[in-house]
Amino acid sequence: MSLDLLDLYNRLEKEGIVFCFCGSASQSVVEGIGATLWQRMELQGTQMSIIGRVFPVFVEQMQNIVSHSADRIVSKDESGEELRSGIVIVGYAYGHFFVQCGNFIENADVELLESKLQDLRKMDRKELNALYREERRKAQDLGKTKGAGLGLIEMARKASEPLEFTITPVDEHRSFFSMSTII
Repeated sequence: MSLDLLDLYNRLEKEGIVFCFCGSASQSVVEGIGATLWQRMELQGTQMSIIGRVFPVFVEQMQNIVSHSADRIVSKDESGEELRSGIVIVGYAYGHFFVQCGNFIENADVELLESKLQDLRKMDRKELNALYREERRKAQDLGKTKGAGLGLIEMARKASEPLEFTITPVDEHRSFFSMSTII
C-alpha cells in the first residue's frame, strides 16, 4: 500500500489544519499532544485568550475518545488496560479556530448523545452557563468528578457557534460520531 503523504500534507495545509491526530489514545497521549498544541499556538503568536478557549475543547474532545470510543484494544493480561481510537483535528479558517473529533460509538448510545447535543444546540450562552453550574453542583453533591457529563456543555460554552455533529450508522452495533466546535 502506498499513501501519498506529501499530497495529504498539502491538503491539510490547504484546509488550514494546524494539528491532526488519528489513532489510539490514552491519558498520557492527551497530555503530550496537548502540551505540543499549546506550545505551537504560543509560538505562532495566538492570543492567550484564544488558546484558553481552543485548548480545553481539544482536551475535552481527546478525553471523549479516551473514555467513550467503541474502537478499543484491551490488554490481554490482568491489567485490563485499554487504548481507544479516534481522530482529532485543530485548524484555522475564516477567522476562527475549529476543533473536530470523530470516533466509533455503540448504537445503544446514539439516541441519548443525539438528544443531549440537540438540546445544547438550542441554548444561548446564558442558558449554557446556567446548565453548567447546575450540572456541576449535581456532580459535586453526588461526589462525582469523572463522567459527570460536563464536557459537552463546556465545549458548547467555549464555542462561537452551536456544536455541529453527525452520527453515521456503520453496522448493527456501531456508528461513527463526528463533532465540530468552532471557536
